[in-house]
Amino acid sequence: MSFGYIINKTHCICGGELKSNINFGKLPLINLFKKNRTPKYPTIITECSSCKLIQLKKSVKDELIYPKNYLYKTGDSADAIEDFKELIQKLKKKFKNKFLNIVDIGGNDGTLMLIAKKSGYEVLNVEPTNAADISKKKGVNTLKQKFSYNTASKIKLGQRYDVLVSTNFFGHVNNLDEIILSSKEILKKNGTMILELQYINKIIQNNGFDSFHQDHKYYYSINSLEKILNKFDLYIYDVEFCKKHNEIFRAYVSQIKNKKTQRLLKIIKKEKKINVFNELKKLNTFRKNHTKKLHKLIKAVTLKKKTICGIGASPRGCVLLNSCNLSRHEINNVGEVPNSDKINKLIPGTNIAICSENKIVSDNPDYILILAWHFQKRLVRMLKKKGFKGNFILPLPKIKILD
Repeated sequence: MSFGYIINKTHCICGGELKSNINFGKLPLINLFKKNRTPKYPTIITECSSCKLIQLKKSVKDELIYPKNYLYKTGDSADAIEDFKELIQKLKKKFKNKFLNIVDIGGNDGTLMLIAKKSGYEVLNVEPTNAADISKKKGVNTLKQKFSYNTASKIKLGQRYDVLVSTNFFGHVNNLDEIILSSKEILKKNGTMILELQYINKIIQNNGFDSFHQDHKYYYSINSLEKILNKFDLYIYDVEFCKKHNEIFRAYVSQIKNKKTQRLLKIIKKEKKINVFNELKKLNTFRKNHTKKLHKLIKAVTLKKKTICGIGASPRGCVLLNSCNLSRHEINNVGEVPNSDKINKLIPGTNIAICSENKIVSDNPDYILILAWHFQKRLVRMLKKKGFKGNFILPLPKIKILD
C-alpha cells in the first residue's frame, strides 16, 4: 500500500477543525475489482467542529479510486434506474413540461441522461472514466473529462444549464470546494441543482456500518449540507427521499433564497435533536460485535458441511465480507448480474470470486448471503423465481435466516 496516496485532513472545507475520530478499520477500495487481492486503507471517520459534516479523516486520492477502467456501472442496477425514472417524472411535474437542458456531473454510463433525453430534454453527461464510452454509445451527449473548474469554464462557453444533477458525486470527491464552485459556474442564475446523497441518519438507523469506506468521503445530514452550501451562496429549498433506496435523499438547491418547504423545515428541526457523532460511536461498537456474530454463524454453517454463496458484489458486500474476515473457505462465490464487468474477478480485499447470479442458482447452495441487503425483497423474489430452493442469510440491519 502506498501511503503517498493518503490525504490526512485537519480542517473541513468550511474551515472548521477536525478533532474527534472513530476507527472503522482497514478496508480495500470497494470498486477496485481485480484477479488478485487488493491493499487495504484506514477508514477513520471524523466530524467538523463547526458545520458537523461527517467525513473521512484519512482519504485516498481520487485517481486511485476512479481509474479509467472503473467497473461500477449505473445501468447494472435496476433500483437505480427506477429512482432515475422517478427523478425525471418529478422534473416534468416541477417544471410543468418546460423544455430543460440538464447536465449530470459524474454521470457514469449515462443511464440517467438517457432517460432524460428520451423525455425530450437536452442533456450532457460529464464523466472521466471509460463509462463515458458506454454513455456515448447510448447516444448521450458526453464529455469524457474530469469535472473541475477548468472543465466548467469550457462548458459555460457553450451554455449554462437549467438543471445540474449530482447522484452521490458530492459525497465521493476530495476537492469538494472546487466541485461546488464549478457547479455554480455552469448553472443558470435561476437554475436548480439536484443533489442525491446518502443520509447519515438513515445509515445509523439501519445499523449501516457497511456504508463507511474510501469511496464515500462525506456523509451528510440536511443541516450539515445546508451549512456547507451556504458558504458558497447556495440554498436548499426542498428535500425528499428516493423510493427504491430510502437511505438516499434528494436536495433541491438554488442560488436564490427560495422559501423552504414544510417537509424540509420539519427534517431540519428533527435533526437538531440528534448528536450524530455519539450515534456513530455506538454504531462502531455495534460493528465490532456484529461482525463477530456473523462470522461465528457462517463458520457454524460451514462446519455442518453446508454451502454458502453471496449475492450482490456491491460496495456494502465488499465491506461486510472484509469486516467479517470471510474468504472462499466460507463463501463459495458471489453472484452478480449477468454480463457484469465484475464477473471472474475477486471481491476486493478477499479471494472470493464473482460469478453470474445464474451460476449461484444452478450451484444450488444451502444458503445465500444477501450482501446487498437493502435490496433484500427484490433479490429474494428474483432468486426464488429463478428456482433457488435454499435459505437466505440477511446480515443487516439485524442477522436473520429467511427460508
